[in-house]
Amino acid sequence: MISAVDRKRMLAVRLCGGRVLMRLESIGVGRLADLRGRDPWELMHEINLEAGRPIWRAPIAVAALQNLIDAAEREGASPPAPSRDRTRAGV
Repeated sequence: MISAVDRKRMLAVRLCGGRVLMRLESIGVGRLADLRGRDPWELMHEINLEAGRPIWRAPIAVAALQNLIDAAEREGASPPAPSRDRTRAGV
């Protein structure tokens, strides 16, 4: 199950709604970070296989999944290391 924090982040992504989250949960996605490095076409195929029939089709499904993947990758990007000002006295 997707946590409340991740659910909120995912629902803020364009084209992502409750049904998208249900479909992702059906294939074991439990957090936004699980989507890093994934391929939207493969995810769509996996969801359709889990459902036993094609319930999701391109282009909207792929666009929604790509938006989520992009959000996951942005979130996973390392922030720049904080700079330390060593010119101050006592440091």
